[in-house]
Amino acid sequence: MTPPPPPAGTPGVTYTVDGPEISHSASILVSKDKDIKQAGAPYLCMLTSNAAANNNEYLTLNFLLDTKPGTYPVVGTSLQKGKSPNDEMYGGLLGSKPKLTDYKVTITECKDLGDNNMGGHKWSISGACEEVVIKATPIMMMDKSKNHPAEIKVQKISFSNLTFDDKWDEILEEGLKKMKRDK
Repeated sequence: MTPPPPPAGTPGVTYTVDGPEISHSASILVSKDKDIKQAGAPYLCMLTSNAAANNNEYLTLNFLLDTKPGTYPVVGTSLQKGKSPNDEMYGGLLGSKPKLTDYKVTITECKDLGDNNMGGHKWSISGACEEVVIKATPIMMMDKSKNHPAEIKVQKISFSNLTFDDKWDEILEEGLKKMKRDK
């Protein structure tokens, strides 16, 4: 059973994998792209979604972006679905560096929500990604007792009302310094 879509105006993501549309909450974490993988896209965005109620499904989509509408490259993907012992894991982000791919995210709306009272601005983005194909993890493919596909196609990804602070790195660094000083 597909859970109902998030209420209008709340952060959410919608996509399809092998059939029905999946719609649930999502969040993003945006940091400066220290490796500068693409000129004009100074931020690395990590979109994460959680549809635990829908077959224990988790989607992660990493992409570059700027604070304006445009088309930006996807640099990492993963999808986990199912419950143990029949869970499936595709892609993988832990321990690997983001890499430019041929997949693209189109940011259709990027709104400046104003001062975040911490030296930066809060932003809201909405956008879409037509499709990503994610390879199964090698460890999943080692289990020959199960008939896992070698890859999975995630299509019609769209997201809306996801917010972030453009100075998150600096805010975190200052917070850590303050914690050390207060010890």
